[in-house]
Amino acid sequence: MSMRVLATALLLAILTRSAFAAPHWVWLSGRKATDSLTLKYAFDAPVGLKSARLRLVADYATARLSINGKAAGVAEPYGPVVKLDAVGLLRPGRNELRLVCNAGADAPAVALELAMVDGEGKGLLVSTSGAWKTGAGGAGLVSYGDLGQEKWWGLPPLLIDEADDYTQWKRASNAKAGTDPATFRTKPGYAVELLRTAGKDEGSWVSLAFDSAGRLTIAREDKGLIRYILSGDRETVTGHEMINSDLRECRGLLYAHDSLYVNANNSRGLYRLRDTNGDGRLDEKKLLHSSPGSVGHGRNALALGPDGRIYAIHGDAVNLPDGIADRTSPLRRNAPPFRPNEGHVLRMDPDGSNREIFCAGMRNPYGIDFNADGEAFTYDADAEFDMGTPWYRPTRVNHLSSGADFGWRAVTGSWPAYYPDHPDNTQAALDIGKGSPTGVRFGTGSRFPPDYQEALYILDWAYGRILAVHLVSRGSTYMGKAEVFLRGEPLNLTDLVFGPDGAMYFVTGGRKTRSALYRVSYTGPAIEARARTEQEQAREKLSRAGRLRRRAVEAHHGEGKGFAGVLSGPLDDPR
Repeated sequence: MSMRVLATALLLAILTRSAFAAPHWVWLSGRKATDSLTLKYAFDAPVGLKSARLRLVADYATARLSINGKAAGVAEPYGPVVKLDAVGLLRPGRNELRLVCNAGADAPAVALELAMVDGEGKGLLVSTSGAWKTGAGGAGLVSYGDLGQEKWWGLPPLLIDEADDYTQWKRASNAKAGTDPATFRTKPGYAVELLRTAGKDEGSWVSLAFDSAGRLTIAREDKGLIRYILSGDRETVTGHEMINSDLRECRGLLYAHDSLYVNANNSRGLYRLRDTNGDGRLDEKKLLHSSPGSVGHGRNALALGPDGRIYAIHGDAVNLPDGIADRTSPLRRNAPPFRPNEGHVLRMDPDGSNREIFCAGMRNPYGIDFNADGEAFTYDADAEFDMGTPWYRPTRVNHLSSGADFGWRAVTGSWPAYYPDHPDNTQAALDIGKGSPTGVRFGTGSRFPPDYQEALYILDWAYGRILAVHLVSRGSTYMGKAEVFLRGEPLNLTDLVFGPDGAMYFVTGGRKTRSALYRVSYTGPAIEARARTEQEQAREKLSRAGRLRRRAVEAHHGEGKGFAGVLSGPLDDPR
């Protein structure tokens, strides 16, 4: 029996035989940053316990967990969810959970869930609620919202097992047409259409972007850009033309500032193309940035920042540029091992001036996009040959903040995630596991249901998956959980974008495989945005304030000055 089948059976057992509801965020009434709180809960565990999975999370508080008097774990105010196997700490019959909590801000709360399954497959779920007792006899304990309403909490873990084929993309090499979308596995309520299979003269595709007229530009893997015209109902491609024939492997396409920006990997540069006489042809081509280094993990996607500047993301085949501003630590180059090439983000003005290194320390981040908060994210590659070693770094979703260093140093000397105390080792927002990252895009502005408008969609080229990442703010940064949104075989995904109709468009390609263009539309019933719980509202208010403080500090990156007074200075109203 596969891991996926076992996990599904376990989840069904828990959901169908639960004795309690999903956990609630709980704390004292009139909560304050100076609060301390002890929570206790007694319950009976079944004989012959087969599994006991516990999850503990704290918002703006520290929560120390003990089970039957033995220390079991600590949830930190801005830390990840604590996960542990509690079988060895439980006994048949009566057990007690105890949480000793200390607030760290004015919206402290804690939530715990313990999912048990006995030898007969019967499940029992114990979770925080107003029924828990406090050191004061239970008086004043309040629920600040059902954690089960938050999309990220209820998602099962992502699994890759023996049924998954890392080489599924090879089946697209000799394909005569794009994979039939009827064979895809999708979320309920979504329809997928195959709009076009690339012709013999259209090459293999690596990126795409819509222009202001709703036309679609697709980049060939070898060289050149093709403009496609879609019908009014966007169900067919009615025409196409070559709009550039010399830029090679344009992995990044961005329409902005009345221009088409192109990150051309094999041409080793970032270009700005413009129509200067209004005839619809891109007659001007200007090199904005030349990037030394090799290709492979090279010059990847582009994004328009909320500041109106151009962000270009590169893999570790590209050398860090010299002679431009660098927002990362000035000590990075003094601490061995240091190499001139690593994954990084460049930021520049629309005309290519004021270039700077925005963040660095990645392997091969292909895509980049901004969420509704104005924060940038990517999906970075692993070192697949390190699988099974203590220093393996899985594919990961990174929150790209100014000056961040994610610790990649070309395998040897890279900083593993178990160095969380290293001051320069920026932690991932979410570890995904095995995969091959390509494009990313937020659903902002799509015509998807509310939870999926907020999601970050990341492409896994190797396993043919589109994952929806549901993020939750943690202080000035984020953590999250991912689910499979769409999957197919072969489906060697390279890039995606949301069109003017609010649908998702994605292309397949790479390594000279047969390419295809697809559209994903939501066809299910209308879903209204739910009311946010009290804890979610408080968390977002404090998170906005945290982001403002972080950005106030980031404004001084690269100046070589102290930050005296920055943290205590005035802030905009975070509401």
